[in-house]
Amino acid sequence: MKILIYGLHFKPDLIGIGKYTGEMTDWLFERGHQIRVITAPSYYPGWKLKQRSWWYKKEENPYFTWRCPIYVPSQPTGLTRLLHLLSFTLSSIPILIRNLWWRPNYILSIEPAFFATPLTLLYSVLTKSKSILHIQDLEIDAAYSLNILKKGFFYKIVKKIEKFIFIRFDVISTISPMMKKEIIRNDIHQDKIYILPNWADTDNIYPTLNNLYLRNRLSIKPKQKIILYSGNIGEKQNLEIVIDTAENMQKDNNKCIFLMVGDGASKKRLVEDVKYRNINNIVFLPLQPSKDLGALLTLADIHLVIQDKNISDYVLPSKLTNILSAGGISIISANAETQLAQMVKKHKLGYLIKPDSESELYAAINHLLTNKIQCSTISTNARKYAEKYLSKDKILSDFEKYILNN
Repeated sequence: MKILIYGLHFKPDLIGIGKYTGEMTDWLFERGHQIRVITAPSYYPGWKLKQRSWWYKKEENPYFTWRCPIYVPSQPTGLTRLLHLLSFTLSSIPILIRNLWWRPNYILSIEPAFFATPLTLLYSVLTKSKSILHIQDLEIDAAYSLNILKKGFFYKIVKKIEKFIFIRFDVISTISPMMKKEIIRNDIHQDKIYILPNWADTDNIYPTLNNLYLRNRLSIKPKQKIILYSGNIGEKQNLEIVIDTAENMQKDNNKCIFLMVGDGASKKRLVEDVKYRNINNIVFLPLQPSKDLGALLTLADIHLVIQDKNISDYVLPSKLTNILSAGGISIISANAETQLAQMVKKHKLGYLIKPDSESELYAAINHLLTNKIQCSTISTNARKYAEKYLSKDKILSDFEKYILNN
């Protein structure tokens, strides 16, 4: 089977959509499928290109991968984000034309970027290939939730365009039942939508991993409690409440340390805020190499899965999958009616708090640091859930069978 994968994010991203797209692509290639990829240079989560890229780059690793030049704003705003997404759509056109003669069986488009979906459908018609749209993030709804897009005439037009495009794909997949419900609201029949959840690396990330070498490398004292946030440091996360909580715990003379591991549009501002307020129990670190991810996750006494209150029903945090695989004890901010909150409550996977509540976060940390029995229960449940529902081979094997039969 010949598959063209078309999306903005790809490996070597260590987190987010690019990580999962890269892992899925490698898995499909190892299964014997012929793969080609049209993507952009890596820039996420720091919103900074890792190398200058003003022209196209072709790689063979071991399948052909074209990286198209894009505009990456240093300080993303609503307008510059739109220009950023549009730049990939426009720059990818020559590579799509070049691959018309390859005539794949499937073109798999990853959203974001939504701007690229019309080109996916056109390519599908010209090559007589089946079109698959995998939605990692409902961009239009997310843009509205974050006040990037205001409700009004323009919003209604964009939603109608979204509906028009969704209907024309042969298959739509997305990462959660709640996102499936949102897609169904566009008059898409539920049988056309497949749930392809983000997976965990259950084979390489597990609770008993040795992490002593990483603790020593980071100069963390043997008995010091670690509160970990690892991932994108952006606007969706509302990490200001973590800063406030750390400051209050410092005032209480609590000896725990907050590790903020990652990069993103808000990192510089948060680092400056911590320095200005003389908060000494927060350490900012870059994203750690993949080989150290398991050690990092098992090193933490408590994990923070923090999201803005307006976004938590549209985006399931991808960081949670490997936290569960590690048997991690998580504090998760989510509105009670969201699918994320319902899942956590049903399977007892973590400690739920209201989004944007510094007081609840502070209380939750203090509670879990002194409640070993509850922590043990959460850890056991987390690992069992990952083994049962988040195995990469099982998830991708089922997806492969589905697209081959549709």
